[in-house]
Amino acid sequence: MAMIRQPENFPETVKEVRRQLGLSQEELAHALGVSFATVNRWENGKTGPSKLAQRQFALFCEAKGIDSGLEVGKS
Repeated sequence: MAMIRQPENFPETVKEVRRQLGLSQEELAHALGVSFATVNRWENGKTGPSKLAQRQFALFCEAKGIDSGLEVGKS
């Protein structure tokens, strides 16, 4: 099972990753398999990602060569 630690600044992390990749919220949502509203809520700090979505985000960032600040490791 994977252990994932969410950074306190997750909303800023999502915005920064989008900025670095030049993606809209909708484009990032599509790439992660979540809705636009989900990415919007993450960025506004209204909700955090599920463990699955957090892992998808971390793996997406890793594939793009971006440090997400998320730790994804095996427990």
